[in-house]
Amino acid sequence: MLDEREAGTRDFVLIDVREEVEWEIVQIPGAILIPKGQFLDGSALANLPTDKQIVLHCKVGGRSAEALAVVHGAGFTDAIHVGGGINAWVAQIEPDKPSY
Repeated sequence: MLDEREAGTRDFVLIDVREEVEWEIVQIPGAILIPKGQFLDGSALANLPTDKQIVLHCKVGGRSAEALAVVHGAGFTDAIHVGGGINAWVAQIEPDKPSY
């Protein structure tokens, strides 16, 4: 997915919904941090792009699924979340990165 974005064949914004302390441990390249709480209180919604697909991720998928429900409820129907989260990313793509 990231390689498609880099090649220009897919356009999306990758949003990490974990907390900042988790973000500091490990990140997916190109992701931006918007903690789940900002989705739940609605403050994140004004900052979401309307011209790109929104892809959410967290540690294993639970929090990003919660944030996705909020995003869909706000009308962003093309949004998705990454099941397995950063743990799956580290295991499958970058096993040299830290996991927790």
